[in-house]
Amino acid sequence: MDISHENNIEECSHDEIEVLEIKVATRIQEERLARKLSQMELALEAGISQGYLAMVESHQKIPTITTIFKLAKALNINPSDLFEKQVIDRQEMKNQIINLIQSKL
Repeated sequence: MDISHENNIEECSHDEIEVLEIKVATRIQEERLARKLSQMELALEAGISQGYLAMVESHQKIPTITTIFKLAKALNINPSDLFEKQVIDRQEMKNQIINLIQSKL
Protein backbone atom coordinates (compact mmCIF):
# COMPACT_ATOMS: atom_id res chain seq x y z
CA MET A 1 0.00 0.00 0.00
CA ASP A 2 1.48 3.36 -0.91
CA ILE A 3 1.71 6.28 1.50
CA SER A 4 -0.94 8.35 -0.27
CA HIS A 5 -3.41 5.49 0.11
CA GLU A 6 -2.57 5.15 3.81
CA ASN A 7 -3.27 8.84 4.32
CA ASN A 8 -6.66 8.40 2.68
CA ILE A 9 -7.53 5.62 5.14
CA GLU A 10 -6.69 7.88 8.08
CA GLU A 11 -9.07 10.50 6.69
CA CYS A 12 -11.99 8.09 6.23
CA SER A 13 -15.18 8.69 8.15
CA HIS A 14 -16.94 5.90 10.02
CA ASP A 15 -19.39 5.50 7.13
CA GLU A 16 -16.58 5.32 4.56
CA ILE A 17 -14.90 2.60 6.63
CA GLU A 18 -18.19 0.71 6.75
CA VAL A 19 -18.41 0.91 2.95
CA LEU A 20 -14.85 -0.43 2.69
CA GLU A 21 -15.77 -3.32 5.00
CA ILE A 22 -18.68 -4.13 2.70
CA LYS A 23 -16.37 -3.97 -0.32
CA VAL A 24 -13.97 -6.48 1.28
CA ALA A 25 -16.83 -8.88 2.02
CA THR A 26 -18.10 -8.46 -1.53
CA ARG A 27 -14.61 -9.13 -2.94
CA ILE A 28 -14.36 -12.33 -0.89
CA GLN A 29 -17.64 -13.51 -2.39
CA GLU A 30 -16.63 -12.43 -5.92
CA GLU A 31 -13.33 -14.30 -5.68
CA ARG A 32 -15.07 -17.40 -4.32
CA LEU A 33 -17.68 -17.38 -7.08
CA ALA A 34 -15.06 -16.73 -9.77
CA ARG A 35 -13.42 -19.97 -8.68
CA LYS A 36 -16.77 -21.79 -8.59
CA LEU A 37 -16.30 -22.69 -4.93
CA SER A 38 -19.14 -23.23 -2.50
CA GLN A 39 -19.04 -21.46 0.82
CA MET A 40 -18.36 -24.83 2.44
CA GLU A 41 -15.41 -25.55 0.14
CA LEU A 42 -13.79 -22.16 0.78
CA ALA A 43 -14.49 -22.32 4.51
CA LEU A 44 -12.88 -25.76 4.79
CA GLU A 45 -9.83 -24.64 2.82
CA ALA A 46 -9.50 -21.50 4.98
CA GLY A 47 -10.10 -23.31 8.27
CA ILE A 48 -13.19 -21.31 9.22
CA SER A 49 -16.82 -22.32 9.57
CA GLN A 50 -19.22 -22.09 6.65
CA GLY A 51 -21.65 -20.17 8.85
CA TYR A 52 -19.05 -17.53 9.65
CA LEU A 53 -18.15 -17.18 5.96
CA ALA A 54 -21.84 -16.77 5.15
CA MET A 55 -22.11 -13.99 7.75
CA VAL A 56 -19.01 -12.26 6.34
CA GLU A 57 -20.35 -12.42 2.79
CA SER A 58 -23.75 -11.12 3.89
CA HIS A 59 -22.09 -8.23 5.79
CA GLN A 60 -23.24 -9.46 9.20
CA LYS A 61 -19.69 -10.01 10.48
CA ILE A 62 -16.43 -8.18 9.81
CA PRO A 63 -13.57 -10.63 9.24
CA THR A 64 -10.50 -10.30 11.42
CA ILE A 65 -7.16 -9.69 9.76
CA THR A 66 -6.31 -13.34 10.50
CA THR A 67 -9.46 -14.48 8.70
CA ILE A 68 -8.67 -12.21 5.75
CA PHE A 69 -5.23 -13.81 5.48
CA LYS A 70 -6.72 -17.33 5.73
CA LEU A 71 -9.29 -16.58 3.03
CA ALA A 72 -6.71 -14.97 0.76
CA LYS A 73 -4.44 -17.99 1.11
CA ALA A 74 -7.35 -20.34 0.37
CA LEU A 75 -8.23 -18.24 -2.70
CA ASN A 76 -4.56 -18.15 -3.74
CA ILE A 77 -4.45 -14.34 -3.80
CA ASN A 78 -2.66 -11.65 -1.84
CA PRO A 79 -4.68 -10.28 1.08
CA SER A 80 -4.29 -6.80 -0.43
CA ASP A 81 -6.26 -8.00 -3.47
CA LEU A 82 -9.35 -8.04 -1.26
CA PHE A 83 -8.91 -4.30 -0.67
CA GLU A 84 -7.59 -3.07 -4.00
CA LYS A 85 -9.75 -4.36 -6.82
CA GLN A 86 -10.22 -0.92 -8.25
CA VAL A 87 -9.63 2.71 -7.51
CA ILE A 88 -12.70 3.89 -5.68
CA ASP A 89 -14.59 6.59 -7.53
CA ARG A 90 -15.42 9.36 -5.03
CA GLN A 91 -18.92 9.83 -6.44
CA GLU A 92 -19.55 6.09 -6.22
CA MET A 93 -18.29 6.14 -2.63
CA LYS A 94 -20.60 9.06 -1.79
CA ASN A 95 -23.57 7.22 -3.31
CA GLN A 96 -22.78 4.08 -1.33
CA ILE A 97 -22.48 6.06 1.90
CA ILE A 98 -25.80 7.79 1.22
CA ASN A 99 -27.44 4.44 0.53
CA LEU A 100 -25.93 2.98 3.70
CA ILE A 101 -27.20 5.88 5.80
CA GLN A 102 -30.65 5.72 4.20
CA SER A 103 -30.87 1.99 4.85
CA LYS A 104 -30.33 2.65 8.58
CA LEU A 105 -33.06 5.29 8.86
